[in-house]
Amino acid sequence: MKRAAIILTLVLASPILAEGTAEEGGEIAREYCVRCHDVSRDGAMKEHPPAFAAIAKFRSEEQIRSRIWFPSIHSGMPNFGIYLNSGSVDALTAYITSLE
Repeated sequence: MKRAAIILTLVLASPILAEGTAEEGGEIAREYCVRCHDVSRDGAMKEHPPAFAAIAKFRSEEQIRSRIWFPSIHSGMPNFGIYLNSGSVDALTAYITSLE
């Protein structure tokens, strides 16, 4: 319960704001995700870490959203869910799903 309250506080106070559109999600991806992932529409279908096009093809929208909020501790992915607000997560999810 305490962890959920901390996460909610951080999400609501997040400096990264977005409206939830795929275009804005692309901007977020190019700023934060491109260091590890291929975020382009025609990206190679690599597995580790997966290209966003591969994620769009093999994951549901809800799986994508939940992995942004709470990445597996074994994945090596930073927990950007701490820094992103819900609009930013929606925008990033919209961008990834638009690549399918």
